[in-house]
Amino acid sequence: MSSNVVDIKILDRSYRVMCPDGQETALREAAKQLDERMVETRTSTKLTNMEQIAIMAALNLCHEWISERATERKKIAALEDKISLLQATIEKAIGDPRSEIRQSVKTQAVTENSAENPSNSERE
Repeated sequence: MSSNVVDIKILDRSYRVMCPDGQETALREAAKQLDERMVETRTSTKLTNMEQIAIMAALNLCHEWISERATERKKIAALEDKISLLQATIEKAIGDPRSEIRQSVKTQAVTENSAENPSNSERE
């Protein structure tokens, strides 16, 4: 795999960065977003040291990424629950005897979860 040298500019400084073929656009977009964040950090914090600005911008970006990842995991878990429920409903409708066993286990798990977390069952 070959690489290309890409010129980027972050906080009024130019950098030459090696980049795999086909990734130039993604690198330029990442550099643009980082530059915007660093300018925003410099403006909002009044920091002047390039390293401090970079660290603060990186921390903010990481925090946002972690928060979004947690949100996505919750969405995935909710979708997996819906898929399981749909699968059980379909199996029951077509008369799959395994569905009754699965439904029994799922009902038991929900009952146990409600007993352990009474605040969740009150909301439902």
